[in-house]
Amino acid sequence: MSNSKENILPALENLIQVVAQLRSPVGGCPWDLEQTPETLIPYIIEEAYETVDAIKRGDTKDIAEELGDLLLQVVLQAQIASEKGHFSLHEVATGITDKLIRRHPHVFGNIEVENTEEVRKNWEEIKAQEKGENPTESQLLSKKLNRYARSLPPLMAGMKISKKAAQAGFEWENIEGVWDKFEEELGEFKEALLTEDKEHQESELGDILFVLINIARWTKIDPTEALHKTNLRFIKRLQLMEQFAEKPLDEYTLAELEIFWQQAKVQLKS
Repeated sequence: MSNSKENILPALENLIQVVAQLRSPVGGCPWDLEQTPETLIPYIIEEAYETVDAIKRGDTKDIAEELGDLLLQVVLQAQIASEKGHFSLHEVATGITDKLIRRHPHVFGNIEVENTEEVRKNWEEIKAQEKGENPTESQLLSKKLNRYARSLPPLMAGMKISKKAAQAGFEWENIEGVWDKFEEELGEFKEALLTEDKEHQESELGDILFVLINIARWTKIDPTEALHKTNLRFIKRLQLMEQFAEKPLDEYTLAELEIFWQQAKVQLKS
């Protein structure tokens, strides 16, 4: 393993050349040639989550592989943009380098800071200046919440929005008030399901999910992590059910599947 520039730069150049060849109209890959920035969005999200999973598991080999898959998405997006004359990987790398230098004046300039809170404050002020916002405008609650809604996965964004809104005073007096709101929204969702209005149904379901996120905040539970663990538990139970079964699961009745399900729950608990 080596981190020297002599080894890293040729490796990156080789990756760039390989991606360019995959996108070449002459001898390129049909699948890669069909891709657009929009069609690649699911892969960016998927690779990011797979990288996070590898980091959580602490598997360094998998981390390196998943970071490579994530890096591929960056290079591929830059390659497509370059073909259209929009920007290249050079602008991407230069842009983030310049941004890091600008936003760390305590490292690359003569600003002094005492703690991470001052670092964060400076970062936000410089960021606002870059976007042409005045400090007051950049601190508007709606501005911050809108950024979360645009850039984060919905569940994570919901928790961020809930926390920031609560800090600004949009908060229940106690958790009983949150549970009352949940019951209210559940009733409205049930009523919406009696109609043919899908948009209304979607809206009411969203309200229920947002209240559940607030319940998670009140009880200091990470809803994203909670759902992730539930997904894993479901899969583990399903794996055990498949081990119990002597034929494909879809050939059993619901009552028979329930027996397998309960057996799996008991085995996992023990």
